[in-house]
Amino acid sequence: MKLSKSIYSLAFAALVGGMLSSCNNDGDTIYVNTPDDAVLSGPADDIVLSYDNLDGLALTIYWTENGDITLSDPKVQAPAHANVNTIQFASDKAFSNMVEEPVEGGVYYRQYTTRQLNNLVARIGLEGGVKAPVYVRVKSSIGANVEPRYSNVAVYNITPYFIDMSIGYYLAADHSETGRTLYSPASDGVYCGFIGANGWENWWLREGNNTEWGNDGVSGTAFVMGNSTTGLDIWNFWYPGPSGCYYTIVDTPNAQWSALHIPELTVSGDLQGTMVYDKKANVWNYTFTAEKRTYNVSISGTGKQYDVSTATDDAAAKDTPVAFSGDCNSLSFGTTATAVSVDVTAAGETTLVLDLSNPKQWTLTAQSGGAVIDTTAPEIFLAGIYGTGDWNFDYSLKIYNEDALSYGGVLPVLSEWGYKIYTEAGNWDDYYSMVEGGTAYEGKLESKGNNNIAAPSEALCLFDVCLSALTYKAIPVTSVSFTGVNDDWSLRPMTATENPWIFTGEFDKTGNTPWGVKVIINEDWNLYFGKSPEAGVMRLYQDGFEGDNELETGKTYILTVDFAKSTYTYTLKQ
Repeated sequence: MKLSKSIYSLAFAALVGGMLSSCNNDGDTIYVNTPDDAVLSGPADDIVLSYDNLDGLALTIYWTENGDITLSDPKVQAPAHANVNTIQFASDKAFSNMVEEPVEGGVYYRQYTTRQLNNLVARIGLEGGVKAPVYVRVKSSIGANVEPRYSNVAVYNITPYFIDMSIGYYLAADHSETGRTLYSPASDGVYCGFIGANGWENWWLREGNNTEWGNDGVSGTAFVMGNSTTGLDIWNFWYPGPSGCYYTIVDTPNAQWSALHIPELTVSGDLQGTMVYDKKANVWNYTFTAEKRTYNVSISGTGKQYDVSTATDDAAAKDTPVAFSGDCNSLSFGTTATAVSVDVTAAGETTLVLDLSNPKQWTLTAQSGGAVIDTTAPEIFLAGIYGTGDWNFDYSLKIYNEDALSYGGVLPVLSEWGYKIYTEAGNWDDYYSMVEGGTAYEGKLESKGNNNIAAPSEALCLFDVCLSALTYKAIPVTSVSFTGVNDDWSLRPMTATENPWIFTGEFDKTGNTPWGVKVIINEDWNLYFGKSPEAGVMRLYQDGFEGDNELETGKTYILTVDFAKSTYTYTLKQ
């Protein structure tokens, strides 16, 4: 749809006249001449808002300068912009259902984008796709003890676009999309669902009207919420320390949220056992040898409830029974379990799958075969490798051999306390550390040990980590070269930039590069980077990467390699 007649003007003109108020000062009376009522007018055309033009200008409101007052005594200075204007929007003539938009002193206009105006009229109850009148006026005030003055009321027919308030979007710490959602069945601002979260995972919630919610930005008030419309600072939400499955409720009307950690679920009835949680898929699995028949099972456990009364204190978290009931195609979550019937259509190895990934519909199914949980991490993170005292997930190694779980890359080293290897960004619970006797350049790894991996001296190093063999190696980088361009396999030196992990090399494009380009470390043909499934990304010990055959012959280009990001780019030399 196109945005119809999206730019409108409301002219505010001041009328001549005044209201007199007085105050006593040493027996003298000083009269205050206040601005007159604003006269509001504008075109009678309808306003149709479109989701396809969210940032387009939909409405402009402006008025004449009526913000200053004058005094009867010229020796007394009146405060500038003493008159305060407020724009009022309502869905009824009596302005009983009203939203106010204050205007800064000295400002005589207000503009609204499609997104802003749509959110505003949604707050007064307009329904998406339905034309309805919106009543607008301006309130002018000069003080708490003086009755405000109002303009005439203008009426505009506005058709907002539909806002789905049943879905809350779970955003990453950097506000990016994650594909995960929470659900508000009544579209009343209370969102719930199951989230597979890392310990201390940071996140935000965005509603359908683009309001973002997070912590209220006050120290010591975990689980108290604030939102992006207040103009106040807000922080991201954060989960407690344990990682795993959390039943999450975000209650926007009451500005509070809660996290119910579920460490374990058990199956009883026709089957007896403990389910295994797949955090990445957000499902619980139980594998058994089945007969072809209907199984009646109950699923329950005990969770730990975190909320405003407990904050993130594990000791204060409240034991809470958790259970599922209802139909296998539409489960309910609560505190009391009832038997759920599941049909098994073929005998043999079978997995009972409790799928919590869709907050609108939780299901229990029986699937042939054993549970398949993808535990292969595409990259691993060396927290502590760079920066004094600053542990983060900024530096990673890419996988180059999935069968052996081998990872490699070149990273800068500036480490005071050594480092640990993590398989998931944000998950501080699962890591690999150094087995006693290891060095900064070679050694064995163990899961969740006590020793940080010793860091090499400040330098650029090639790291090679094998998680299947639990080994690591670090090789200081003394030179970087590239080869293979134009089918020329001589080594061309690359030069470090101001950023020590970014290198550049210059070449003239003269011919085809049939076998791709490789980046060679330390002039050692056994240490090289090549192509990756992702365009523009390098991986250790792979065939040459492509990209230069699309370049124009006869021109000079610069190859740039960023080891910290494992990326390469070609640019034309200017």
